[in-house]
Amino acid sequence: MEIEKARLDASLTRLHHLVPERVELGELLSEAVRAITDVFGLDGAGILVVDADRALRSVAASNSSGRLLEQVQEELGEGPCVESFVLDELVVSPDLAGEARWPQARPRLLAGGVRAVLGVPIRMGGGPIGTLNVADDSPREWTSAEREALERFGQVLESILLAGMVADRSTKLARQLQFALDYRVPIDRAVGYLMAVWDTDAVTAFERLRRAARSSRRRVSELAEEILAGRVRL
Repeated sequence: MEIEKARLDASLTRLHHLVPERVELGELLSEAVRAITDVFGLDGAGILVVDADRALRSVAASNSSGRLLEQVQEELGEGPCVESFVLDELVVSPDLAGEARWPQARPRLLAGGVRAVLGVPIRMGGGPIGTLNVADDSPREWTSAEREALERFGQVLESILLAGMVADRSTKLARQLQFALDYRVPIDRAVGYLMAVWDTDAVTAFERLRRAARSSRRRVSELAEEILAGRVRL
């Protein structure tokens, strides 16, 4: 899809000026995902942010397609947006029907009408704290211009989230963001350790750590610290 540069710039500028001091943060994020679907002609968009259990949780979705993309990945712990978060890089699929990745999530997304997907990491404090996720209902070759523009939207969202956390640290989302900042390092170190022990990739190590924490009813951060201290072996 050809992006109208003037329209893109106007949308980004508007979001820049809607600061959390004047507009509620949740409303800002909802407006952002609506703007993204409008500018790019997408079927859906959403934002996932890590919570206290280091699981990705939806904080905004444009419509049912955006919610489906997030709900499936929240539940299963796999998908393009989970991968984007764990690897801290843009992840794309032009057509899920031809994908070998994400064997659990893919059938449910396809059944819900999601065909093309893209995940962009949202960073804070030097590392990922969530993802911007977009979906289309037909196969789509994501052009370099689209990828770059969506990464620009991701950067705007970083600014919005940071400003929101500073403006009111008492909100649930602000506490969620602070937790992600406080516990990113030990969790990332535990994932790296498990990658070496199991000879596996980062996404698999992260998901196994997440499942182990859930089954033992502990926070992932607590389990990660026990693994690094040598008190627990998975």
